[in-house]
Amino acid sequence: MKMDELMGNPESMQISKIITENPHSKTLLFSLKNQIKFQPGQFVMVWIPEVDEIPMSISSWNPPEMGITVQSIGEATQALISMFKGDWIGIRGPFGNPFSTNSKNALVVGGGVGIAPLRPLVYRLLDRGAEVTLVNAAKTKKELIYFKEFDNLAHPNLRVEIATDDGSLGFKGFATEAVAQLLDENDFDRMYTCGPELMMAGLYNLAKTIKIRFQASLERFMKCGCGICGTCAMDPTGQLVCADGPVFTGEQLAKLANFGKYHRDVVGMKKEC
Repeated sequence: MKMDELMGNPESMQISKIITENPHSKTLLFSLKNQIKFQPGQFVMVWIPEVDEIPMSISSWNPPEMGITVQSIGEATQALISMFKGDWIGIRGPFGNPFSTNSKNALVVGGGVGIAPLRPLVYRLLDRGAEVTLVNAAKTKKELIYFKEFDNLAHPNLRVEIATDDGSLGFKGFATEAVAQLLDENDFDRMYTCGPELMMAGLYNLAKTIKIRFQASLERFMKCGCGICGTCAMDPTGQLVCADGPVFTGEQLAKLANFGKYHRDVVGMKKEC
C-alpha cells in the first residue's frame, strides 16, 4: 500500500455550506473532489490550518457532498465551528470499521452530538427495508441535533423518540431510562449507539441483560487515524479505535477494561469517563 493510501489520501476541501444545528453545533458540508468509499460509522481526520488535526465522524453522505457535524468542545472544534463558507480545511480518510446493517428491527440511540455517525446509519437501514426506532437524546430540547430533520421525515419504517434530561421535550430522564422502557415494550434484533461513554456503557448492560446484539461507536484521542501511532489503543487487548473501531460489538466491548470507565489524554494519563 502506498503511503498516501495508508494516510487516507489527504486533500484540501472548501466549505460549501454551513447548517446551524443548535447553539453549540454546526454541520459543515464539502464537495468531494475524488470518489471515495464510505460506510456508516467511519470517520475522517480533519486538519484545521494552524490549529490541529482531529477525528470527526461523517454525518452526511450524499456524493459528491460530504459533511461533518461539529460541537464546540475544545480549541480545534471551536476553530471549526467558527469557520465560514469558502474556508479551506484538510480531509483524509475515511478510516475505521463501520456499523453492520444486518438488522430488520433496529434500535438506534444517539446522545448529544453522538447522533452524528448514526444519521447515515439510519438512512442506510431504512434503504435496506429495516424497521428503525431512533432515540434522539440530549440534556435539553435546545441541545437536540437533527430534531427537525427526523421529526419531518415521513417514513413508514421510522419511529422517532425524544429523551431530554430535564424533560423539556419528550421522555424526561436519561437515554438509558427511555431505552429500558422501549426494550420492555418492543422486540429489537440489534441496538446501535454513539454518545457519552457512560450512556453507552449503560445501554450495553441493558443489551447484555436481554441478549440483544449491540454496537457502539467509541471515541479516543488520535494522532494518525490509521493505526500507526497507537495513541487510541484500548486496554488490555491493544485494539485501536481508529483501525479496529470506532465501531465495536458487544462481544468486543466485553473484553475492554476501559470501556465506560476511563480514557487516556494526549500524554497517556488515565482520565475517568
